[in-house]
Amino acid sequence: MSIHNRHIYALLLTVTLFFSSLPAYTEDRDSIRTARQERLFGGEPVKTAVKLNAAIAAGIINPSVEFRTHENITVALEGVGVFYPKGFGKLIDGPAVIAMTFVEGRYYPVQSFRGFFAGPNLGFSAWTLSKGIHPMYWGSYSDSYQVGYNFMAGVTAGYAFTLTKHWGIEVSLGGGYQCGKYEGHNSSDGSMYIGWNGSGEWLLYKAAVNIIYKW
Repeated sequence: MSIHNRHIYALLLTVTLFFSSLPAYTEDRDSIRTARQERLFGGEPVKTAVKLNAAIAAGIINPSVEFRTHENITVALEGVGVFYPKGFGKLIDGPAVIAMTFVEGRYYPVQSFRGFFAGPNLGFSAWTLSKGIHPMYWGSYSDSYQVGYNFMAGVTAGYAFTLTKHWGIEVSLGGGYQCGKYEGHNSSDGSMYIGWNGSGEWLLYKAAVNIIYKW
């Protein structure tokens, strides 16, 4: 074999060995990624998550539970309880006693319980509060409060951050259209100044920063 041919043969051998090593490198890289996903998310998909809103520090109870129904779809049930019969400092002037519940469907483009999500919500609440806490009526109704109920329908969107296989943090915001019926009462003596009245408007009606435990 001539020197020239030996050089060509050595070059071809080097190129062949280089490309033959690429699958092994790719396999190692995929193994590292798989090991990391296994450590964070586990082998079995998450099927259920329970949550508690950070607003519990302010006395607002907001537990919820979410169930996986598909690789990218979940259904959530949520409850909200607020009990401030004499108001809340300078922020809420007048009673704020609310019981609220929601059912919500969510679509996760990446995977259930991970990343961005959005979906429809339906809600119902019963309350005793002043309409003055609504942004449209802020500062009004300082000498009165309302007792009533309302229905809500809209959309929720948010993001679920994965910390470990079982723990995470979620932020969400929901709003839509609400229609309600209420009685109006005078704050001074509780007497009714108006019978059943109605109102409807578009508004943001739910927000949460949740701590999540999932399995």
